Amino acid sequence: MDKDVKSLLEKGRKAMAGGKLELAGQLFEEAVQAAPEAHGGWFGLGEIALKVGELESALPFFEHAAQLNPGSARYLQRLGETCCRVGLPDEGIASLRKARSLAKNDMGILCSLSGAYAAGGNWARAKAVLNDVVASPKALAAHYCLRGLASQHLGELDDALSDFRKAVKRDPRYPDAWLSLGHLQMGKGLVREAGESLIRLQALAPERAETLELAGDLELRRGNYGEAAKFFRQAAAKAANSAELQAKLSLALVQSGDALAAVEAMERAYAMGVSEDWILEHLGLLFTTKGQLSVARENLEMAVERQPLNLNAWNTLIVVYTKLGESEKARQAAETILETDPRHVNALLNLGSWFSDQARTVEALAYFKKALDVDPARPIAYVNSLWSLVHSTEATAQDVLDMARAFDRNLCRQYRRADDFGDRDRTPSRRLRIGWVTSDMREHPVAAFVLPFLGELDRAQLESTIYYNSTAFDAATAMAKQRADRWRDVVALGDDALADLIRSDEIDIVVDLNGNTEGGRLLALARKPAPVMLTWLGFPGTSGMSAMDYIIVPPDPVLEAGAWCTETPWPLPDCYGVRTGIPDIPVQPGLPCERLGKPFTFACLNNFRKVSQGAIALWSGILKRVPDSRLILVARGGRDGTLISYIQEQFGRYGVASERLDIRGLTPQREYFDTYNEVDLCLDPFPFNGGTTGYDSLWMGVPFITWPGDTLVARMGKAILDNVGLSELVVDSSAAYEDLAAVLANDRERLKAMRWQLRERMRASPLMDAPRMARGLEAVFRGMWSRWCDSASDQG
Repeated sequence: MDKDVKSLLEKGRKAMAGGKLELAGQLFEEAVQAAPEAHGGWFGLGEIALKVGELESALPFFEHAAQLNPGSARYLQRLGETCCRVGLPDEGIASLRKARSLAKNDMGILCSLSGAYAAGGNWARAKAVLNDVVASPKALAAHYCLRGLASQHLGELDDALSDFRKAVKRDPRYPDAWLSLGHLQMGKGLVREAGESLIRLQALAPERAETLELAGDLELRRGNYGEAAKFFRQAAAKAANSAELQAKLSLALVQSGDALAAVEAMERAYAMGVSEDWILEHLGLLFTTKGQLSVARENLEMAVERQPLNLNAWNTLIVVYTKLGESEKARQAAETILETDPRHVNALLNLGSWFSDQARTVEALAYFKKALDVDPARPIAYVNSLWSLVHSTEATAQDVLDMARAFDRNLCRQYRRADDFGDRDRTPSRRLRIGWVTSDMREHPVAAFVLPFLGELDRAQLESTIYYNSTAFDAATAMAKQRADRWRDVVALGDDALADLIRSDEIDIVVDLNGNTEGGRLLALARKPAPVMLTWLGFPGTSGMSAMDYIIVPPDPVLEAGAWCTETPWPLPDCYGVRTGIPDIPVQPGLPCERLGKPFTFACLNNFRKVSQGAIALWSGILKRVPDSRLILVARGGRDGTLISYIQEQFGRYGVASERLDIRGLTPQREYFDTYNEVDLCLDPFPFNGGTTGYDSLWMGVPFITWPGDTLVARMGKAILDNVGLSELVVDSSAAYEDLAAVLANDRERLKAMRWQLRERMRASPLMDAPRMARGLEAVFRGMWSRWCDSASDQG
């Protein structure tokens, strides 16, 4: 090659380096016309074509350069990369492998080859090549990220996690490493660690769409749907053509109750190319949250018919089928998901709930444990586990306590803030700000117990703010809003935002009315937003939280000893709760068995999930002791007969014929109360006693037998009976329970005496004395506040 051609090539390379592509192209053209064997000129023409985006034009230039100089690893690398980009992956990989054989340790070639394998879905080979890359001391954080990505696709999540951690260690200022690490931590249920990675990412790239998306994903996982929607909306503004972000935004809006905005986001996602199957799935979710279950089912069934492996649609169908009473379909939907993905947390939780609704707590707990093994940071898994444990005769008080403490240890403690209320007025006698945190201020048992006394509280002594965590609004909600001094709708607030709001409102005492129930805000309260916090009513058991100071209990030495809870028990003066406004359904005179000429009738009108295996065995013994007697039970759901068959089968194990069981579905309120006019004697379930139904039973003139245990949930029946002078119905053993039921079934006069004027006795008792309850609560709040003031002074 003569000097003139070499000069042309050198000038062309300099022009290209200076961005003068037109001049560089002219110089390379002159070089190859003068010397067709000048491979550098052909290569230069290919590079220029790449720079202007003409991939198809670049390919023949690189091919010719590589033919002229087959020993150039650089030429082969560029040829391979270009082949891959124009849709010739096999040819591209072949060229890159040749390049690698010529330059085994060239980092660029190795990365290009691994990328080619990854683009073709061959993640195993991609990872094998990347092993050589990261073996080099010159390996960058990006290289560890690439290998971590390959491991993720291979399902080798521990390897991926290790590489992403190495990446952030190699370069703590590399945003993609923190992004990849945060996403994987989310996938593995390491929510706290994902939050820490997000903080690092936000410090490096706070306005990046991917950062905002990860923040939204994290809030969605935490159940902070309003916060999630905010982040997804910000991310979508920066990535205007992202259908995925619009889809995530619509999901968060559905969950936060903003149906109109959710539909608008769905429409944008659809316009950007999401499938009709996706739209059907999300419409199903939207209608489910709105309570339009038949329409939801129609959309979801179309979605799974068109796309049988749409696990999200199947998961929502579980909820819909359950609410429609089609329990067998619900179980089948859950099993369909788990056949495809045995680690699908929501399916595990929903199948566990299916067993729980059938009072099959052993099976329920097994599925909840599997869910916690997969994702130990899922709050609802602890909620479901605790509910099953308190319903089980096989579980001990210690089992419940251990699970509640695990909830605190794995989720709550990380959010605990310093108890810094140094500027709070510590005057013991001043007016107190009470914050009531609840999702149940609606037609719900909790509201039925709160509303009677809420309007009776002395507003000169107490100011009430209700933090309402629900989109439901009915007559009970309107009444609560009227009786409170302040009302805050907080369903769209994240945990931090809610805690900050409570702090800014300078609440002195927070009353958690949910506990470990769906819709509760314990993770917000874990931030300790008020000097004094207590839990009451929603979940009749311990929260397990180190941030929770007290738990309200009825006056009872066993409960006041506190062996069953992490909080300090504080007894109300008279009873656990008051209930007024019960419908005035007439009580028919006499015993129903005599009035109607029917066999003696026992009943338990609680949700059947409260009927433990121990209760089934004991009640079967009672039915055998009282010939021809029958038992009324309520199978809520189970319209398809699955639950009814299960109940009959369980009693049949003890020799009770199915015709002696009168199993009824959920009925309208008046019909429910009128059912008591068919009942001679109620049987209180155990270990989870009836609460609301205990009041209802006495109101309708029907006494009940109860066998208390050693926890709050197991001593509710005793607390109710003690207040109407029927402590003789409180027994201390299963044998005494069975004996008393048999005795009362035969001693009709004694039973009539118990039933006589029972409604009047209840009216005259503390159970229905709302002003008395209000005075008792005021004393409780004042005592708690005085104790805090004293302790704060001691610390000062």
